[in-house]
Amino acid sequence: MPKTSSKTEVLKTCAPVILGYLPAGFAFGLLITESGYPLFVALAMSVFIYAGAGQFLAVGLLTGGVSLLQSVLATFFVNSKHLFYGLSLLEDYKNTGLRKLYLIFSLTDETYALLTAPQNKPRRLLPDFKRFALRVGAVNQGAWVTGTFAGALFGSAIKFDSNGMDFAMIALFVIILIEQLRAYRTKLPFIIGFASAAAALIIFGKSNTLLAGALMSGLIMVLLRKRIEKGNANGDENCENGDESYENSERTSKDKGAE
Repeated sequence: MPKTSSKTEVLKTCAPVILGYLPAGFAFGLLITESGYPLFVALAMSVFIYAGAGQFLAVGLLTGGVSLLQSVLATFFVNSKHLFYGLSLLEDYKNTGLRKLYLIFSLTDETYALLTAPQNKPRRLLPDFKRFALRVGAVNQGAWVTGTFAGALFGSAIKFDSNGMDFAMIALFVIILIEQLRAYRTKLPFIIGFASAAAALIIFGKSNTLLAGALMSGLIMVLLRKRIEKGNANGDENCENGDESYENSERTSKDKGAE
């Protein structure tokens, strides 16, 4: 069971996201400077907005002639799925004082995936989890800002065709999704998510798929929460029983060999 929020533990936990955020942030910095915005705008967005895919969307909207207000609203709706993330961490973030503001602000898709991963479930029961969550959020944003700065600096100095660079965020999300699929025993949440996204695309259209899909899947998973938790718990119990059976068979074999 993890017992500390040491720098080594935090960096080890954040490693997959750091390796994804550096190139993704670089892509964003490159894209925004190629779109005609100065380096300080790129840094300001990554420091004060820190919305990942929402930042790529904002650049596309702003360069497409959409007003600043419309861009802000669109970015808000794209990231409104974080409201559902926060609900599952309400108990964990209790009594954190002013730190709660940053814990909420830094809760990206990838940070949420790390904090709620099965291997970190024991850690969430410890008082140390609040400090751990704060450091994970800070390290992940640091990686994103560092990547943005490097990309913006490169884009300011060298002309570069940035078409397709925004795919970096999609690739990072796919990697984390695969890790989650391997870690969770029950696949029901993934099936719900896929089905909700497909239904939202058919019913509400491409432009509203993200928000509608997040709302639908969030509602269904809240309704089926007990079943999902039971399925994951049963999988863990079966795994533990399998490990115990294996150890017993190994012990029996050694005893027979000794005789």
